[in-house]
Amino acid sequence: MQKSKNLPLAIGLNILLPGLGYIYYGKWIVGLAGGALVIAIAASNPARNALMVWLMMNAIMLIDMLVLHSRMKKKFAVANLINCPSCAESIMKEAKKCRFCGESLKEAA
Repeated sequence: MQKSKNLPLAIGLNILLPGLGYIYYGKWIVGLAGGALVIAIAASNPARNALMVWLMMNAIMLIDMLVLHSRMKKKFAVANLINCPSCAESIMKEAKKCRFCGESLKEAA
């Protein structure tokens, strides 16, 4: 069973070090590229650019993290949820009984 990722943790990791949240989500290339970009721009003129680059990259990554989390949530639902044959509510694939209507899923299968 695929595990759902924690969005606040991913955002916190990105604030700590831009790109780390992407690595947590398994997007290694994007994470490493984002972190390297922030370091390269900040290193070019640390006194003037560091804070502005860090803030702008975190704002961009926050928006992208929200979109990425939404996509991953949909994939999680497709991989781990089914609809009850009686009431059509979404339930876990491993369920033996529907938590909404009480229908036994083994009998329905």
